[in-house]
Amino acid sequence: MTGRPAGQHEWEATFGRDELGRPVPPSRHLLILADVVGRPGAAAARHLEAALSALEDRYPHGRDGLLSTIGWGPGWWDRHTEHAGLIGAAARMSRWEDPVIDTADAVFHLASDHEDVLEDVRETLFGESGSGPGEYLGVREVRRGFVGAGLPAEALPELGIPATAPLLFGFHSVHRGNQAPEPAITIGAGPLAGGTTQHVSRIELDVRRWHALDRDRQAALLYAPTVSAARAERFTDDAPSDYDRYEETVRHHGVVGHAQAAARARAGNVPVINRRDFATLDGGRPGTHFVSLQRELRDFNNTRAVMNAADGPDYHGAVGARLRNGINAFFDVTHRATFGIPARALRAYPHHRR
Repeated sequence: MTGRPAGQHEWEATFGRDELGRPVPPSRHLLILADVVGRPGAAAARHLEAALSALEDRYPHGRDGLLSTIGWGPGWWDRHTEHAGLIGAAARMSRWEDPVIDTADAVFHLASDHEDVLEDVRETLFGESGSGPGEYLGVREVRRGFVGAGLPAEALPELGIPATAPLLFGFHSVHRGNQAPEPAITIGAGPLAGGTTQHVSRIELDVRRWHALDRDRQAALLYAPTVSAARAERFTDDAPSDYDRYEETVRHHGVVGHAQAAARARAGNVPVINRRDFATLDGGRPGTHFVSLQRELRDFNNTRAVMNAADGPDYHGAVGARLRNGINAFFDVTHRATFGIPARALRAYPHHRR
């Protein structure tokens, strides 16, 4: 683990920058959802840690090598530790969604610019049988995806997604100023000291209907009705989207902007969640694996609640719960799950009962 930070989630120092200075995360991602088999103890923790350390000796920390986190779900904390209730189960976040609440005991988030690195790590940890080191982990599901300029256009060339876009909706969504800083999401004390919490969602996107809109209409819905596509493409440090004039712009334009609504959850103009989302075509269905890190899970819940913009219809009759209300009409959440990510030193079966 030489040279790696104490926090598993501390990735951003390794990110690149594009020509406008925007962060460039790793381009390839895996989420491996796993269940604990049996009752792993100290020997199992040493075995898993040894496997992880060997992989980290093989690949450097960063986009050109390997970035990873292991989060542990409610089932792990409730059944295998003295910290029952530490991580609450996921729940519905809007009245129109009905997601599967995943109950995996652990999730491995692996990221690299090289697909062969991720496949080597997956095979080393779980093999062809899907069993983890020491036979205490069994794979439930593997989710794959990508993020980076040109990759969405290459994946779905018939949609006319701009070649510069890193995600399926055709715009940049991650800027330095619209992410919670890593120190701000790091927990200071308790079982997860030095770590963070994680919310993982599977979201299906109606990309065909979205890309039937013109670019300025997309920008209005994704950012704010006062934001043109040309302006959105020049965002560098932040995409605040006039969130301080939310009520005024909804009344005037009859449109809610997604970023504008969500930014109201900021604390002192600083976001409270750090997004690690990436695009996917899993199962032949375009979508997003939305990975959110935050100090407390309620920070995600609060951000999602204000993003829904349930108050939008109060300010203009043309706005509905989904109609003309950000991107609400263009996505459906199919799965949700929650996890606690401990510090690196405790990542292998953290706080297991002795």
